[in-house]
Amino acid sequence: MKKNVGVHISDIYNDPKFDREPVVGIYMLHKPALLIREPELIKSIFIKNFHNFRDRYANVDVDVDPFGALNIFMAKYKTWSKMRSKFSPTFTSGKLKQMFPLMIEVSQNMEKYLLEKGDNFELQAQEMCGLFTTDQISTIAYGIQTHSFDSSGRTSNVFALQNENNIKERPSYKIIVMLLLPQLAKFFRVELFTKKYQNFLRTNLNNIIEERKKSGIIRNDLIDSLIELRQEAAKEKVEECDRKLYDDMLLAQPNVFNLAGYETTILSISYTLYLLAMNPPIQKRLRQEIKILLRQQKGIITYESLKNLQYLDMVLSESLRLYPAVPYLERVCTNNDVDMEKFSLKPYHNFEIQDGTPIFVSVLAMHRDPNFWSNPEVFDPKRFAPDRTVPSAYMPFGVGPHNCIGSRLALIEAKLGLVYILKNFEIQVCAQTPKVLTMASNAISLTPREEIVLKFSKDVL
Repeated sequence: MKKNVGVHISDIYNDPKFDREPVVGIYMLHKPALLIREPELIKSIFIKNFHNFRDRYANVDVDVDPFGALNIFMAKYKTWSKMRSKFSPTFTSGKLKQMFPLMIEVSQNMEKYLLEKGDNFELQAQEMCGLFTTDQISTIAYGIQTHSFDSSGRTSNVFALQNENNIKERPSYKIIVMLLLPQLAKFFRVELFTKKYQNFLRTNLNNIIEERKKSGIIRNDLIDSLIELRQEAAKEKVEECDRKLYDDMLLAQPNVFNLAGYETTILSISYTLYLLAMNPPIQKRLRQEIKILLRQQKGIITYESLKNLQYLDMVLSESLRLYPAVPYLERVCTNNDVDMEKFSLKPYHNFEIQDGTPIFVSVLAMHRDPNFWSNPEVFDPKRFAPDRTVPSAYMPFGVGPHNCIGSRLALIEAKLGLVYILKNFEIQVCAQTPKVLTMASNAISLTPREEIVLKFSKDVL
């Protein structure tokens, strides 16, 4: 497939024949599937009747790639429900507040890096945001400092290099198999994490856990949660093979930051900078809001003050509307329990969804559907003003129990990144800035094929 899967599904949604249709029958390669276009029906499937659609259609085989198959993003229901309940406390407001100083430190390192580059320079947004996101993930998920912004350059960061190599080494056809032919995932040995990357992560995570235990330091982060869960498991009598699988299940969870957090955070910041460069009046208003906050706080950004940047929240929400990092949602019908009531499309259609039927929702298309948004192609943060009602078609982090567990953390990271850039620089277009963005076909997320090159002009607030 030469087209991004998310764009392909969006094109089906936007076919004029289907306008106003609540649900459309489609084929995903060989498999009959349903594309849901009605927000109320989406809520019914993804929330009210979650028990009928509790698994993702996409699949990675646990014997081929345990880290890919067992992390909370891809895991099947039994594993997912166990891990979600154990790791949800890591993302509470209290825990995020405790992590905030770590995120500030990374943001300040990025600020120093940019200021040292001079008064006027051009920069590839995804590359810079990749350094920022790598350091954020390393300190939050792995409890280590990777110093991506050191003068020695990005090659000094082995975590960044390993993650990038893992993404580059994933063949496009295996992504298609995972997403659209999941029954063949084991046959084609589909991996989200290559064997080399799995071994790298397993070795380094075990070393980090042992160092943390020796130090006795409590950071209230994901590593502390892993230590606690390992200690609980050690008290139980289980077979050695089951213990190894359980341990892989625990070690797989920090990798959800790489799987679901790395590219998505890079993209959310990069797209927002791009949109701000293309819309100077909006950028001017946002920078003014940041300037007022900095004066009120005497230059110090706190957890509470970041939440008061209302226009920043509106800008980021609108950026996620136009460019949702995850362009579509998918589930598979699981009516395999004899006591489970079959799900019907009534009142939209008199049709019961059969077990094993894939369900797709085009987030990208619904975010740009004129039935839900006026002038949907226009970048207009006012759509998300406090006095406006946001359409239920807006779902940048998914919907229902399977929504993104780290959405609040992702938003904090993105907001900090934007604030620490915009407090010192005005972002402008340059000769290398693409006028139109097209999407890469070898990515799960909505990744641009083009490099987003922008001009940074120093203007300290």
